[in-house]
Amino acid sequence: MTTDEGLDLELLAEEEFDEEPRLIATHLCGPEEAVDMVKAAQLLGLGVRLTNRIRPDDEDAESATEEWVLDLLESPPVVEED
Repeated sequence: MTTDEGLDLELLAEEEFDEEPRLIATHLCGPEEAVDMVKAAQLLGLGVRLTNRIRPDDEDAESATEEWVLDLLESPPVVEED
């Protein structure tokens, strides 16, 4: 396959893809920042894995902070049909 710029691209066969897309970076953020990062990744064609967790406060045993963990992936993960 040749691009408009004249570059030759070799397409990979399906079996040449890894099980999981390559992890580019991991970010810890708040909920508003997580939403903005997901939107940006979508515009760039990147994949994301977003989870949240509670981190206990080291100084006050009765309080905790919620944080969001965003893994930025090289491409969106492929799920198999059930």
